[in-house]
Amino acid sequence: MIFKIIFLVGLIQLLYKSEKPFLCSGIYAGLVLVLSLVLGAGVIGALITAVIGFVLASIYFWLLNEFSDGPLHWGILIGGLLIGLV
Repeated sequence: MIFKIIFLVGLIQLLYKSEKPFLCSGIYAGLVLVLSLVLGAGVIGALITAVIGFVLASIYFWLLNEFSDGPLHWGILIGGLLIGLV
């Protein structure tokens, strides 16, 4: 669980430097796919999990990129990290 948060923080730093939210969500989905397969999920289940992760991560990183200034940015940032704990 803590690994997921550290990975998200790293991807947020990549987003700040590159301003490419879909690059970050693609990397996130790739990690989800690999971890799902390593942990014994079937190929179809791992793909479905990765696609769902890609969509949700795309929304999160796009929102962070779109609202890069102000208090709304911090709310999105903290909210996404808290959701990452679940």
